[in-house]
Amino acid sequence: MAGGKETPRQKMIGMMYLVLTALLALQVSNAVLEKFAIINGTLEGLIKESSDKNETSLAGIVEEGSKSNKPEIVQAVSNAKEVRALTDKTVKYIDGVKAKMMEEAGAKTIDEGFINDHSSKVATLMIDKKEGQGVGVKFEAELQKYVKELERLSGEKFAPLAKSPAQLEAFKNNEKHANKDFLTFTFENTPPVAALASVTQIQTEVLEYEATALAAIARKTGKVQKKFDNIVPMVRPVSSVVAAGAEYEADMFITASSSAIIPEMYYNGTKLPVEDDPVSKVKMGKVKFRAQGGGYDKDGFAKKTFKAKIVIDGEPFEQDIAYTVAQPVIKVTTGNAPTLYMNCGNTVTIEVPSLGTSYNPAFSGGGAAEVIKGAKAGQVTIIPKQRKVTVGVSSGGTHIGDAKFDVKNVPDPKFIAYIGSTPVDLRNGIRANQLGNLTFKAEPEANFKEEVPKDARYRIKKADVILGRGTAGVQRLSATNEVPDLRSWISQARPGDRIVIDIKDVVRKTYKDDEEKVTVKGSSGIIMIPVN
Repeated sequence: MAGGKETPRQKMIGMMYLVLTALLALQVSNAVLEKFAIINGTLEGLIKESSDKNETSLAGIVEEGSKSNKPEIVQAVSNAKEVRALTDKTVKYIDGVKAKMMEEAGAKTIDEGFINDHSSKVATLMIDKKEGQGVGVKFEAELQKYVKELERLSGEKFAPLAKSPAQLEAFKNNEKHANKDFLTFTFENTPPVAALASVTQIQTEVLEYEATALAAIARKTGKVQKKFDNIVPMVRPVSSVVAAGAEYEADMFITASSSAIIPEMYYNGTKLPVEDDPVSKVKMGKVKFRAQGGGYDKDGFAKKTFKAKIVIDGEPFEQDIAYTVAQPVIKVTTGNAPTLYMNCGNTVTIEVPSLGTSYNPAFSGGGAAEVIKGAKAGQVTIIPKQRKVTVGVSSGGTHIGDAKFDVKNVPDPKFIAYIGSTPVDLRNGIRANQLGNLTFKAEPEANFKEEVPKDARYRIKKADVILGRGTAGVQRLSATNEVPDLRSWISQARPGDRIVIDIKDVVRKTYKDDEEKVTVKGSSGIIMIPVN
């Protein structure tokens, strides 16, 4: 069954009409009726547009058909003219029906009074059969006659224009509507403006059927409507980039298209948007897809193909199109750090220069690292969990490649004692009266602090502090922070004594503000300060 192929605009208008019809059934406010008036005006514009297109299609058939004396061509031209005349007559007849509907409603124009009319006068006019002489009965008969004539002239089969609920998928099982006829279903309890829009909608379907019939007639006679009126010279270069001194090679040829042909174009079976080229006016399908990698040869190239198909009046033209995918080069720039540190937030920039502005990266570290995408394209923070990390790089859902990193351990901190803000000179020591200002800290290695400052934050949580004299310990304090209170030792300390700080428990605050335990290795955690 054929019913013509709707344009996106026609589909949109049809959907709006169905929604308003559904709202009408709910008997909502006058605002819905106002929308019917708007839809009716839009449909009227679509009628004019469709009629002009069909007139152009007929003109193409007549012009090309006049160049041949073949009987089937002559008959095709005759049938096409008859289809146009039949459609014009039917559209004008429906205009007459609409005029009677307006007259019955007492309106000359679609004004506020007509829009807000909730009466059933027009519905009664269309439903009342009057022994077979009613306006609606004749209207339905005219639609049936049109479809039969169209089938005779085109050889196509068409669905009825006057459909009862039983012929509509959405209503055939609806107990409330299934037994209604076309007129009752269409016009029952329908205000005048909605009834008018319903009839205008049918007019658009009439012209849609005509377009299908004209296309069918043209196909059966060798597509006589085709006239290649756009002829454009084309150049296909071997390469669009040529080095200075090298030869430029290209094939020059003619391409031609017909403004009367509306082709359908497909990439690997997916329908493409078709647009007129602004310069040549040739209709072109817009092919755009992300090139998939993999299967590269030793030079970093992969041969790929896609299937191009153009359908003209139901006849497909297909070709496999070859193209070459170059393996992208991943460029990695680390932040301040030349290598990555274990369990630290290492800032890295991963770029693929060949992708330009289309670079929209995503990263994955598997189980070897946590990868956090930054605010800028290509910026990423890598928190390694293993000694070797491979970060997968993708763009727009396509895997580009992998960036590999070596990982080194965090360098051990140094433990330093201070008097105030001055490091203690461990050779010369301190005076007894300075013990009240004695503190100690875990200091990060200088390069580590510069490269990943957010990971270079240490805190001593526990240490034993001893005042020693000879081989004996005079005082002992278990400190739980880096600022022990040793003021009570001032009076006890003598020249020749020593302060021993034994670091027991140290943590490092990480990039994610977690605490990581630091192992204190051997004597590195012992600070010995002479008292003088």
